[in-house]
Amino acid sequence: MERFFDKPAIRDEAFFGFDWQFALTDSSSFPTDDAAWRAVQLPHDWSVDYPVEESAPSCGSGGYVRTGIGWYRRSFSLVKQTGRRYVLRFDGVYMNCDVWLNGQHIGGHVYGYTGFELELPAALADGENELLVRVDNSQQPGSRWYTGSGITRNVWLISTASTHLRTGSVFITTPEITDNTAKVCIQADVSGAYEQASLYLAVALLDSQGNPCANAECSLRGVSTLTSQLELILQHPQRWDIDTPCLYTAVVQLLQHGQPVDEMQVRFGIREIAYNAEQGFLLNGRKVIMQGVCLHHDGGCVGAAVPPAIWQRRLAKIKAMGCNALRCSHNPPDPALLDLADEMGFVVMDEAFDEWHYMKGKEFGSNTHASRGYSEWFDACAAADMTAMVERDRNHPSVVMWSIGNEVREQSIPDGWKYARMLAGLCHGLDPTRPITQACDQMKAEPFPATEAFLNELDIVGVNYVDRWRERTETFFDEEKREHPDWLFLGTEDIAVNGPRCDYSPANTATVWGPKSYYSKMLKAEKLWKYVRTRPFVIGSFMWTGVDYLGECFWPHKGSSAGVLDTCGFEKDGWHFYRSQWVKDEPVLHLVPHMNLDLPAGTIYPLICYTNCASVELLVDGVSYGVKAYEFPNQGMTKEWAHFDRPFAPITTNDLHLSWDIPFGSSEVTAIGRDIYGREIVRTMLRPAGAPAALAVTLDRESLRADGRDVVQAEIALVDVQGNIVPDHDLPVTLTVTGGELLGMDNGRTDDQTPYRSGSRETYGGLAYAILRAPRVPSQMILTVSAPGLAPVTLMIPCN
Repeated sequence: MERFFDKPAIRDEAFFGFDWQFALTDSSSFPTDDAAWRAVQLPHDWSVDYPVEESAPSCGSGGYVRTGIGWYRRSFSLVKQTGRRYVLRFDGVYMNCDVWLNGQHIGGHVYGYTGFELELPAALADGENELLVRVDNSQQPGSRWYTGSGITRNVWLISTASTHLRTGSVFITTPEITDNTAKVCIQADVSGAYEQASLYLAVALLDSQGNPCANAECSLRGVSTLTSQLELILQHPQRWDIDTPCLYTAVVQLLQHGQPVDEMQVRFGIREIAYNAEQGFLLNGRKVIMQGVCLHHDGGCVGAAVPPAIWQRRLAKIKAMGCNALRCSHNPPDPALLDLADEMGFVVMDEAFDEWHYMKGKEFGSNTHASRGYSEWFDACAAADMTAMVERDRNHPSVVMWSIGNEVREQSIPDGWKYARMLAGLCHGLDPTRPITQACDQMKAEPFPATEAFLNELDIVGVNYVDRWRERTETFFDEEKREHPDWLFLGTEDIAVNGPRCDYSPANTATVWGPKSYYSKMLKAEKLWKYVRTRPFVIGSFMWTGVDYLGECFWPHKGSSAGVLDTCGFEKDGWHFYRSQWVKDEPVLHLVPHMNLDLPAGTIYPLICYTNCASVELLVDGVSYGVKAYEFPNQGMTKEWAHFDRPFAPITTNDLHLSWDIPFGSSEVTAIGRDIYGREIVRTMLRPAGAPAALAVTLDRESLRADGRDVVQAEIALVDVQGNIVPDHDLPVTLTVTGGELLGMDNGRTDDQTPYRSGSRETYGGLAYAILRAPRVPSQMILTVSAPGLAPVTLMIPCN
């Protein structure tokens, strides 16, 4: 049995995720049969442990997964010290949980996306203790997307002195910044019984290398509130920015009679954000267009219990695409996501709710049930949940605005502005340094558009699908800008270049929401980007979505293909489109589709090219099909008539992609990208792939920490004798793991209903993906990948 706090520190925070047991029931009664329980490790999402079912009460909105009522239990030993307080912190439990310690009910929490703390009472024993947690996710369908079920985020056991710094109270701002100095203001609240005259607050600032760079302290004698404030002047500050995400650490200590009794280490960044109606968003004094993606919280085959390494790999690919902004759709994210955004240089819209007082329908996917949702608890819980989000996240330099909701019904209801005012007031009171927005999808809906009273409560008018209504499909924000020149505008959710990876089948173009063909799906996104790029007042655009996600689907699918990455994190063609527009410092040249289509030889088909090159020449079996070019933004004359700063480009299209019609059945297609002077800077080739000849397995890291939590991700490909990925001859792939644990296996295909933890899965488009977790003791993990007719691949992964 794990024993905690043998040697107490000033503040002890211990990971509390090992040695749990879990039982799924259809009842709120505690399972007494030991056979009903199985071992699990937290974070844990039980919904991905079971097969999807078309009859599941979660319906298509929830991804057809099993929900219900789950129980967790664990025993632990603790060295209890006089004068210490003991706290359990849950980063997220979905949802509606209750907690018992040694048979005593100690509290609960409703919302699955905000963290909460429970102070352990006198029933806590010096020695062995038992903890029980009941999680009730039985009220279905309860969300418009996949939520997961269980203790889906980390749990921590914390020990502090009775006099301590209140969780979430440390708030760091940098109101004055120059090249030479920065004023750093630090606020903190003290809780517990104490003699005010004996207390001091001391702060030391550490730079990104851990070196001390400033310090100060103040006495709390005579302070009339529990909140204390300090100001420090930092010399030669390094600013946090998208390309240089420099982070500092504030070591905040509470001292009593000269001795430290509590300490928190809080990372922060020094940066200036500003918004105005002419220039949109400014970061450190310069205009930045938010080139953003919306992200749901699930990690594909691991559901809602997502190891940080999964997000790290995904975000690295999104960053390489040229994205600089993330929207947390539509709930507060796991804390690890914001840590990564700080470290990798993203700006973030941190969002609280998808539903307020008035319930929204969960209409996707055979919903025969009455909808349930957060609206049932909004009046009782919203203020506390909003406070929890803002206090937890306000020190992240990546967070540059708060979103108080998404597509809420209140936007079109006469008194809806009152709810917006309440939530906005909470945000501004807790953090006066950031604006608030709300993602409105009914701007010009008929007959009940978003009300002006509601929109006036927002610092930034966030609009979902600005091109949805009547003439705005052409004019976007122009009418609103003329009517309200002082408003700030942001595309909070917009059309993207998406769809299933590697699917080039004929598309149904007769419906608004149906799939589009590969040669036309980019047109609306191109039009939108042209508008955003040439209207300085627009803050930016968040496209739907960065990554495919579970839920919001119709059977037999279990998820949505809305992303530019699939659930495995494999890049789709849309990823290359955005990269061609957002990346300027390296050439981009991508051809669509592959050459293994099921077409008769000689069939003429469109070949699409996503590029940022000035021009591209296409060769088919060595024969030129011509040079094509586009220019955006188009350059105008400068200085005098017919003078251009760059060589004049003989463009062939006003689209943001190039296209040739070529015959199917050729042996090689070559694209040559050239710069504005006609010099070759990049080339790419397509060839038909042969039959699968081998397995290629790539790991995202060479070794792991033997901590029971670190993970490695494997990309698996079927390749021909030339090493080309084979997109049209999928095979079942089987994984064998020793010295570690298979967390999940995926192929990115949303209608593949194979259980994620089965250890065997067919490739999709020649690719598959797996996540493996390290053991808790040093060892050698061995991964063997096999497929019918191919030599198996075995890899050794040191775990130290």
